Amino acid sequence: MAAEPPATFSIREALGPEASRVIALLTHNHQSAQDVLVPGTRYWVAEDAQGQCIGTIGLEGGRDAGLLRSAGVLPAWRGHGVGTALTQRALASARHAGYGAVYLFSTGAGAYWRRLGFREVPVSELVAALPEAPQVRHYAALGWLSTEVAWRCDVGA
Repeated sequence: MAAEPPATFSIREALGPEASRVIALLTHNHQSAQDVLVPGTRYWVAEDAQGQCIGTIGLEGGRDAGLLRSAGVLPAWRGHGVGTALTQRALASARHAGYGAVYLFSTGAGAYWRRLGFREVPVSELVAALPEAPQVRHYAALGWLSTEVAWRCDVGA
């Protein structure tokens, strides 16, 4: 039986040279790493006491709204508040940037996002709010927008 990880971790903003750490975590979790840390995005990493990347989240900026993306936590660390802490950090950053809302795509974790203050909205609303966001452009190019579920959290300015 695997030992429980300690519940101590830290969160900090990821810088461009750390894209490989973020990509490795997302790949491990079978998540897309498309456009990680491209200009106009910010990422945060959660690290354990030894500096291992145990979680990540990204925020793509728009004019009046942001798009959360690439939220992932290593399986051994799930249920220890890492994802919630990362989300809160990204939402605080969006609020500080003056965004009124933060959106995200999620087809399988709606209950989780609802607990964090998000509500389901039409995908067209997300696309209208963030037409130039890298993830929106990528999903549109792949023809995936019609299969996605959009979520919104009002963060106020």
